[in-house]
Amino acid sequence: MPVVAIVGRPNVGKSSLLNALVGKRISIVQDMPGVTRDRVSFPLRVGDRFVELIDTGGYGFVDPDALTEHIRHQIELAMTRADLVLFVVDTEQGLTAADQEIAQLLRRLDTNTVLIANKADVEKADVALGDFARLGFGTPVGVSAHTGRNVEQIENVIRKNVNLSHAPKHVPEPEMLVAIVGKRNAGKSTLVNAVAKLYDDQDDRVIVSEIPGTTRDSVDVRFEKDDKTLVVIDTAGVRKKRHMVTNDVEFYSFHRAQRSIRRADVVFMLIDGAEHLSEPDKKLAAYIAEQFKPVVLVVNKWDRVLENAREQAQERGMEMSSDLLMKEFEQYLNQELPHLDYAPVAFITAKDSRNVQAVLDTAQHLFNQANERVGTGRLNAAIKQILEERFPSSKSGRRPKIYYATQVGTAPPTIVLFVNNPDYFDEAYQRFMINRFRELLPYAEVPIKLQIRGKAEQDQQRAKTKTIDEQVDVKRKPRVAPRTKAKASPSRKRSRRR
Repeated sequence: MPVVAIVGRPNVGKSSLLNALVGKRISIVQDMPGVTRDRVSFPLRVGDRFVELIDTGGYGFVDPDALTEHIRHQIELAMTRADLVLFVVDTEQGLTAADQEIAQLLRRLDTNTVLIANKADVEKADVALGDFARLGFGTPVGVSAHTGRNVEQIENVIRKNVNLSHAPKHVPEPEMLVAIVGKRNAGKSTLVNAVAKLYDDQDDRVIVSEIPGTTRDSVDVRFEKDDKTLVVIDTAGVRKKRHMVTNDVEFYSFHRAQRSIRRADVVFMLIDGAEHLSEPDKKLAAYIAEQFKPVVLVVNKWDRVLENAREQAQERGMEMSSDLLMKEFEQYLNQELPHLDYAPVAFITAKDSRNVQAVLDTAQHLFNQANERVGTGRLNAAIKQILEERFPSSKSGRRPKIYYATQVGTAPPTIVLFVNNPDYFDEAYQRFMINRFRELLPYAEVPIKLQIRGKAEQDQQRAKTKTIDEQVDVKRKPRVAPRTKAKASPSRKRSRRR
């Protein structure tokens, strides 16, 4: 897709403009400078074609976390790779020295540029637009991302300034979305860049820094693998709850991470192998389990773990076994995260791209598992074997019965059991059934949703099915005149009442 980048100094409304153009809340909008740091992109329809619209950080913003150069680098990458730059200025504040600095940079890069004056909420604001012509890009288009005024004109601007003849007419839906989540500084952005370098030859797709909390927004990175479109979602690091209460950006970032989990087909829960699991790790794990998402527990910085283990082994005069260390770490994860004990564990070093390809292959394997559907015969055979191994107990002494079972959904695999009384199948027995389903059905490493329904629901289900069958039969039968019944005499009616 042709690339259209939105650039400008901090707080001119770049993120609001992207959201207004695509009609969705893609970028975090907050009345404070420096919220956007990475390049946030989204496909934008222009007529019957698509372009890639990119939001960037505020140029010239001095970041308190010492990320100023990283942000500037991402902005300049967007400028140099763009077919068109939408240079956004602020109508309310007028022309500033920072605007002139950006204009000089754009002229030096010889980038195709159109000036957009945001916050022109009413026609009166257009009077001040002429002053921005001094930047050398002509009179700007006055728009308001907040009210939507003249936003549709930007589509005409793009059509006039970008060659759309080879732009795609449709954007393929991704085969799989992978959300990368974890606590701050676990290496999520490093993993995203490793994936981007593997398939798109970009090793600087998102900002990577040793400073915790670098990523604030959720960033979608699209790439092709085995002729399939995949999307990896980089998310903000999760912190303890008390930090989110006092910081709006942290609050929105956390909820964007949660939304990314809900959107995803597979989740990579990134764990810092050099540290113990913490409250944010367990909170994320619980949310992933609650959403029934296939998950890979990705242990990052494994090179550091091995190095520390070797040093300790040498001090004790012992040999270090990496395989044994992996098994011990897996046992530790099973103890700390028992509700994800079915999830596969992968050990990687993202900064060296070590085992990154294998983790993506695992994700595709889990995706296929979660979308598998088994026949009723195979499902009933599994239930019969489970009942032979262990029968549910009933405190009332009545015998629990399973009338029949069916798989009603995939992703997650959803199995419904129709029984005589749901109370006879307690949580412990349901967990036992789910664990056995994983062994007997092709769902070894993905969450399974089990639903127990009583006889009344079963009768209703059968009644609905019968009604549908009857309707089909009625449609197939030829219409005949209904018989007329003779009216009963009043004496017969009275005798019936008696």
